[in-house]
Amino acid sequence: MRRTVKLKLELSSTERSLLEETVDQFKDACQKVVDCGWDEDGLKTYNKNKLHDRTYQDVRKETDLPANLVIRARDRASEAIKGCVERLKNGKKASKPEFTSDSIAYDKRTLTVWLDERKCSFSTIDGRIKTDFAIPEELNDYFEKYLEDGWQVCQSTIEKHEYEDGEPYYLHLGLEKETPRNTSPNPTVMGVDLGVENLAVTSTGEFFSGTELFHKLERFEEIRGELQAEGTRSAHLTIKSMSGRENRFACDTLHRVSKRIVQEAVEKNVDVIVFENLEEIRESISNGKKFQSWAFRKLKEYVEYKAEDQGIEVKTVSPKYTSQRCSKCGNTRRENRNNQHFKCERCGYEVDSDYNASKNIGMKAVLGGQKSQSRMGNGQLALKSGVLKPNGNYFPTHSG
Repeated sequence: MRRTVKLKLELSSTERSLLEETVDQFKDACQKVVDCGWDEDGLKTYNKNKLHDRTYQDVRKETDLPANLVIRARDRASEAIKGCVERLKNGKKASKPEFTSDSIAYDKRTLTVWLDERKCSFSTIDGRIKTDFAIPEELNDYFEKYLEDGWQVCQSTIEKHEYEDGEPYYLHLGLEKETPRNTSPNPTVMGVDLGVENLAVTSTGEFFSGTELFHKLERFEEIRGELQAEGTRSAHLTIKSMSGRENRFACDTLHRVSKRIVQEAVEKNVDVIVFENLEEIRESISNGKKFQSWAFRKLKEYVEYKAEDQGIEVKTVSPKYTSQRCSKCGNTRRENRNNQHFKCERCGYEVDSDYNASKNIGMKAVLGGQKSQSRMGNGQLALKSGVLKPNGNYFPTHSG
């Protein structure tokens, strides 16, 4: 199990300047490695050993970064090139990565954290900075559990939040813990479809609208674009003020929806909540808007936190054909779906398209789980008033 916790760093002006220079040199190091691995002839190399041999000594000479941060820069560059190569293999567009965001990668060798004291220490180009951190209010209810035995610091980042007043730096602390996987021989699965018209729809028939959230986020993007075009200091300050307000609204909305999703899972005795793989659905959302991808990722993250407290596992499946397949008869055709309406051309089944997709998502996980003698999944899909077996048998829930 892996979690990321955002912790606001409390830096002096001297410490902030040192961190900013370290971040700038880290970005330069990443770019140098990418430039080496992505040559003018179109050849792309992301093998870490090859990149290390070709760039390590030069980066060490040309920057003041300590050895372990040079290695972290190599790894980030390697992953960036690899991601582009995979996109190109899948017929998608990709250009040479450029490192512009103020972010730097850390691991256990370059970062030390004392959670109980709310302090951390991290490497820079001139020794280490040891400083306090603050915990966002939204995490107060969850932070104490990370003090328990078993949680270990793993890959983390320090990033500048430009949209907040003062452009503070945050430690995005990676934590991991070994947890037993769900071993139920007959798990009950609830599928969740994410979208724009409906932010989330469960296979148990719960709908959570995304209209207000995405309307506000889209309007903010429009206003931000207009203000950026002005380029004045006043416009810049307005953008930061609006960004903080919109971020708080969005996070509050996503927290409330995640809480209700997990409550629904508890009420239906669900063992596993299933989402589509967010990396794979990113390309299919309308206009590929970043704030939509961010909202989906954040909602899933919040569900994971809350589901863990209830002993519920969260999984992902490939989104392939989940919107085109009839959840009743299995017929898969693009023509079955017309925006929010789904009508199967073979069996005539009519239903909301997002609800149909949520059932397909859940059933994919059931079929992909532990197999019975019939080579079908042993699990069952949670519906509004019962469960559906992989062989098509439906068992209603008996109340009282």
